[in-house]
Amino acid sequence: MYEQHLPVLDPHADQVNITPPDVVNGHRPCQTREVKWLRLDKIYQKFYRPNFYDIGGTYMQDVPDYWFSFKTEQVGITFLLHIFIRNQGVTSFNVALSCGNKFKVDRKTETVYLQHYLKEFQFRQLGEMSHTYLTTYDFSELDIQCLKNRKLHIAVSFPFTESTDISLEVINSIKLKHDCSALFAEPIGSDFVIESADGVKFQIHRVILASHSEVFKAMLKGDTAESQNSYVKLIDVSGEDLRYMLEYIYSGTVIDLENANFGNLLMLADRFNLKGLWELSEYALSEHLSPDNALDILMIADMHESDFLKTEALKFIKENKEILSSSTFEEITNHDLLKQLCCFLSE
Repeated sequence: MYEQHLPVLDPHADQVNITPPDVVNGHRPCQTREVKWLRLDKIYQKFYRPNFYDIGGTYMQDVPDYWFSFKTEQVGITFLLHIFIRNQGVTSFNVALSCGNKFKVDRKTETVYLQHYLKEFQFRQLGEMSHTYLTTYDFSELDIQCLKNRKLHIAVSFPFTESTDISLEVINSIKLKHDCSALFAEPIGSDFVIESADGVKFQIHRVILASHSEVFKAMLKGDTAESQNSYVKLIDVSGEDLRYMLEYIYSGTVIDLENANFGNLLMLADRFNLKGLWELSEYALSEHLSPDNALDILMIADMHESDFLKTEALKFIKENKEILSSSTFEEITNHDLLKQLCCFLSE
């Protein structure tokens, strides 16, 4: 039977590690509308002691609102982390958690962060004190080793709307109506031209570019040369890469996932501050790791400060150490990256 346990306070705890106000951890106050993370302490040990454990709760002012807990389980060589929520009163609510098990390691704070890419869950008219299952994360033995002596942070938020009667289907319908891919295919009313390094020109719409990228927004201001000429040439971007980037801006996705160069797209996402394309590129590159490209992807991740992708590449290399005998290993000239790689392999 599930029991709620009071946290044991450590009188010798380092004052530098005081939990921030937007992190759920034990009974310390964290406001529901401000929460960003669930903090799971001593998670490595708890994976090897399958049981129910408390995470902590959120509050509305001083009134308890929601309580989070988790259960650990091991099935063969797979470690499962089940997340639960309990609401205090009869209520309807939406809650969003990290989507997937990809993570980054912050060695300065010895903290592991699941990717801040959220999946939303919708609940309607739950009874008082309902203990509800949310989601499950699965981890490998190598993942668990990365959690040793570290805290695990899971991203969380409570999306609030003016009306709780708006369904996810309606939201998805609205998103669909804002898909501008038809305008990319047939650029009616276009008012700007972008040319690639190899001479491919795209007729585009200023308002669409400016609404997706602060970099493009600054470029398209009235007093810039690009804005006055209604034209810009990107001398270091190929026509193919530019087409994929613009396709994402207009449609929110990249159709040809197999042939797109996501290393280049990650660079463009970084350059033009396109968060969604950045996340898609990180995911695509991590899913296509192989002995032939792992070191290249590691260098790409390091160059563009993609901590999630770097962790995935490091884990892959650790599982396939024969990669280190390849000629690509000798091409790594960044001493800090080599040090990180050696430290990770020695853990």
